[in-house]
Formats: sequence, C-alpha cells, structure tokens
Amino acid sequence: MKYFIVVILISAILIDVSNPLSCFVCDSKEDEHCPETWTRRDILPVECGGPDGVQDARFCIKTIAVFGGAVATKRFCSSRDMDNQCIEVKYPQDEKMYYSCTYTCSRDGCNGTSRLHIPTIFILFSILIHIICN
Repeated sequence: MKYFIVVILISAILIDVSNPLSCFVCDSKEDEHCPETWTRRDILPVECGGPDGVQDARFCIKTIAVFGGAVATKRFCSSRDMDNQCIEVKYPQDEKMYYSCTYTCSRDGCNGTSRLHIPTIFILFSILIHIICN
C-alpha cells in the first residue's frame, strides 16, 4: 500500500494538468476596485482563455505606471513573460521622475496580491519523503 501511494504521488508530480490559467483582469482608471494594493476578497480571477480571452495565456501580469497622465494599475492575462522589472520614466512636460513596474507570475490569481504561495510540487514532494521515511 505504501508503494502504491508513492506511485500516485510521483504521478501527480509529473503529470501537468492543463487547466486554463485564471488571472485578475482590471484597470484602476476604469475600476475603483483595482488599486495597486489588492484588498478585495469578493472579486475572483477570470479564466484567460476562451473566445474573448488571451490565446495561450501562461502568465498573469500586474503593471503600475502612468497612463494618460495618471498613475494606474492594470492586471491582465498574457502569453508573454514580461519579467519583473521597474524602470524610471521621465516626461518632458513634468519635472518628476516616475517608476513603471511590471510583475509577472504564472499561478492562478497570482497578480492580485503578494501573499506567500507554497508550490504544489513542494507539498507533494514533502508528503512523498514522509511516506518513504516512515
């Protein structure tokens, strides 16, 4: 029985179930519930695929930048890894220096907040070690 459980856990680790990615999708210029700091628990991520979605979406993106003269936050699905980066932006008509930041992640709903996330593979691997050692 112990070896059967080990085989099941190894299979679960190696099999990649291809469920569509779900990300938060919003723009703070149009939606007051899309601030830089995410505090809402009643808004759920949306599925990225589908006829109106991003084809082959593998990443959730959060950007904070100046859009149309105002600082705004956008969250969306992407098929491209936009990396994690911040750049300085200077506009000719303004003396201030602005920062534009992009954050990329690849788990469901990961572009909402920066809470601690323990990868599933780590949990399964820990259970597997526990079973083998006992």
